[in-house]
Amino acid sequence: MKLQRVGTLMLALLFTSSVFSAERKTKAVYCVRASNGEWSLQRWRPLINPRSDMVFTQMSFTGAVLDAVRLRRFHPDYEVVFEYRFNSLGKLTGLMGSVELWGQWTAEANLYPEKDGTVGPVEAKYYSPRNRDHVARPEDSREYEAELSKAPVYMTIQSLPCGSMLQEAEKMNATQE
Repeated sequence: MKLQRVGTLMLALLFTSSVFSAERKTKAVYCVRASNGEWSLQRWRPLINPRSDMVFTQMSFTGAVLDAVRLRRFHPDYEVVFEYRFNSLGKLTGLMGSVELWGQWTAEANLYPEKDGTVGPVEAKYYSPRNRDHVARPEDSREYEAELSKAPVYMTIQSLPCGSMLQEAEKMNATQE
């Protein structure tokens, strides 16, 4: 009898966990830097213009919880992305950087902020952008890899671009379909 209850309970947990995970959909709110340097929030993905050295952040929410913030910088032949993870207190817990030389290779690295706000030594792994297979370090990678060591370090959510507008971003996220 107890074994049957345990089995029923396990099935119920399995069913409800898959139901709840299906409901948890990631949504994003964007923070875009204007030509005058001001940051503003918007719901829609910005139009990307790599010739203008465009910068924006993408705040990804799972439900009402801020999951990750990606700072994206576009250049004429490559993109640099920094992904920030924060704990429930708003403190930085993880920082990852990537550089993609479009159509050629992608470099990814875990970044470790120093106490002075800089990033320590960078050790990147290289991948083919088409199939994510590891590739040997490209000859021209050093100058692009240096971009990763220039990561802006935001130790708290509030210090991010648009961090002071987080409540507004949460409201925008809540009203998205």
